[in-house]
Amino acid sequence: MKNLSLILNAVLLVLVGYLYYAQFSGKKPDAAATVITPANLDHSIKIAYVDSDTLTAKYEWLNTQKKALEKRLKDAESAVSSKEAGLAKEMQDFQVKSQAGTTPPAQLEQEYNSLMKRAQALEQEKVRLTQKLSEEETRTYKEMMSNLETQLKSLQSQIGYDYILSYSKGGGQVLLANDSLDITKQVLDLLNAKQQ
Repeated sequence: MKNLSLILNAVLLVLVGYLYYAQFSGKKPDAAATVITPANLDHSIKIAYVDSDTLTAKYEWLNTQKKALEKRLKDAESAVSSKEAGLAKEMQDFQVKSQAGTTPPAQLEQEYNSLMKRAQALEQEKVRLTQKLSEEETRTYKEMMSNLETQLKSLQSQIGYDYILSYSKGGGQVLLANDSLDITKQVLDLLNAKQQ
């Protein structure tokens, strides 16, 4: 058993010596990385980008849609707030009636149940309005993306871009972009011209 341990140690020592020699012998393998390109790539790739921040700020149709959504949201909030205030006043009146003790308990119970049903209906209306506005926002986003895709395909066929990326300062997938590849103005001109 002791001999086995000595033999293993000797083998390990020889292997470590060989690895040391191989590493520091002065022979340097060809470390230059080779770039492999696809075999069917016989032209240069054309890439451009659209600044999504500028597009969002200056796309007239989108700004119109945003303002309309904001108005509907404000109107919905105002209507719900008005109803909530009315219901709160009625609940306060109910509290005063019930504490005065002049109203029969059966009538108080009936009024209480009516107020609770109205409060529940108001909550359901808030949920319904929130869903409706969310659906409108989603529909607007999909329509914007469809408009954008149509115009980008048109621009792609005219100029021959292989890729059109989205760029956003401080975020997004493209962290740095060459300004000469920015086609945001052309895209905005196409999108805004379509609306006129």
